[in-house]
This record gives sequence, C-alpha cells and structure tokens, in this order.
Amino acid sequence: MINTDALTTLTNLPIVTQVIILGTAHCLLGLTATAIAYGKGRNFRRWLAIGLIGGTPALVAAIVLKSQKSLGN
Repeated sequence: MINTDALTTLTNLPIVTQVIILGTAHCLLGLTATAIAYGKGRNFRRWLAIGLIGGTPALVAAIVLKSQKSLGN
C-alpha cells in the first residue's frame, strides 16, 4: 500500500525542492548503473554518461548486461 502521507509531503514541497530531490535520485541511480557496468568490465566514462542521462533505464540495462570478462574479451 502506498504511504499517502509521504506522497503528500513530497507534493507539498516547493517545485525547486522536488526537482532537486528527483534529480538527485536520478543521478544516484545513474551512478549505481555505472558501478554495475564497470564491475562487469565496461568502459567507466561511457557508462557514467549513459547512467547520468538514462537514470533508471540505464540501471536496468546495466543489470541485464553480460560481463565482458565471461565473454573472453
């Protein structure tokens, strides 16, 4: 069940604060995607850009990404 009190609290914040909170969450997801992809042998800078632009979809892509170490490269 959704906690409506937390949702109400977020929506009652000023728009600038909402953007900062959501932007920070987006970047943290992107950094997590970068760490996962780098751990699988992928290029750090490329995945940093992908992660910071893509956010959640980048995280999903990094999770399903095959390790280059297991591919023999």
